Amino acid sequence: MENKKTFGIISLLCGILAIVLTFTPLSIVGLILAILGIVFSAVSKKKEGKNGLATGGLVLSIIALVIWIIVIVIVGAIFGAAAGMLGSLAGLM
Repeated sequence: MENKKTFGIISLLCGILAIVLTFTPLSIVGLILAILGIVFSAVSKKKEGKNGLATGGLVLSIIALVIWIIVIVIVGAIFGAAAGMLGSLAGLM
């Protein structure tokens, strides 16, 4: 017998794992899981109707995506600042 909330459960699981993996060296896997969580949530809401598990998965996946984007922007700013400093130091020599 098939569970009617399968896609909702998968969405929630992807969202939880995405948030956890965003703070590890496997953050690219967290990004992929966040995207999959959003997709599974949309499929769940379309096929299974109103589903709290799918909504939770959607929220967690979006939070993971936002965290991932913030981390990438911060890392990019740090590398940009470091490159600017190295460029100005090279100009002094």
